[in-house]
Amino acid sequence: MERYYDSHTRLSPEEIEENVRKIKAGDVDTFRVIVLHFQRHLELYCFHMLKRREEAQDAVQEIFIKAYENIVKYTPTTTFSAWLYKIAYHHCLNLIKKRRRWQELLPFYVIQQLAPHYYGAATDNYLESLLNRITVEEKNILLLRAIEEYSFEEIAVIMGQKAATIRKKYERLRKKMKDHKHIREAISDESVKTTT
Repeated sequence: MERYYDSHTRLSPEEIEENVRKIKAGDVDTFRVIVLHFQRHLELYCFHMLKRREEAQDAVQEIFIKAYENIVKYTPTTTFSAWLYKIAYHHCLNLIKKRRRWQELLPFYVIQQLAPHYYGAATDNYLESLLNRITVEEKNILLLRAIEEYSFEEIAVIMGQKAATIRKKYERLRKKMKDHKHIREAISDESVKTTT
C-alpha cells in the first residue's frame, strides 16, 4: 500500500534515501515528497539567514530546483539532509554577499536557544554589540547547531570543514558570548557605582 504524504509527514532517514533513489531512477513526482519533508525547516533556516520572508521563500524554491537538477550527484556518504543544507548554505551566502547586510544574519532567539539566561537583561544595544562581534561563519554555525540541531559532523559537511574544527569554533563562540556577558555586567555594575 502506497503511503500518503502531506505537509506534516516526517520521513525517516531510510525513507528519504529510498525516495532519492526513486527520483534518480526517473520518478519525478516523488520529489514532491522531499519538498514537503524539508520545506518548512528550509524556509525557517533561510529566513534566519536572510531576514526577509519573501526572499527566504524564493530562496527555498531556488534551492529545491538546484537540488533536483543536481540530485544525480548526491551520494549517501553523508545524509541527504546535510547535502541539501549545504546547497542552502551556499545559496544564502551568495544572496547575502549581493546585498551586504551582515548585521541581520542572526535572529534574536538564536541567542535564547544557545544561552537562555542572556535574555532577561539583554538590551537592544547589548544585542547589537554582540552581533557585531560574531562573524558570518559563526552565525551560520549557531543557526545550524542551535536551531537546526545538526551534529558537528553534519555542519562540517555543510560548511566544507572538519568536524573537530567546527566543534572548536563553536566552543570559542560560546566563550566569546560568555565573556561579552561579563563585560556587560561589569559596565552595568560600574554605572550603578557612579550614580550612588
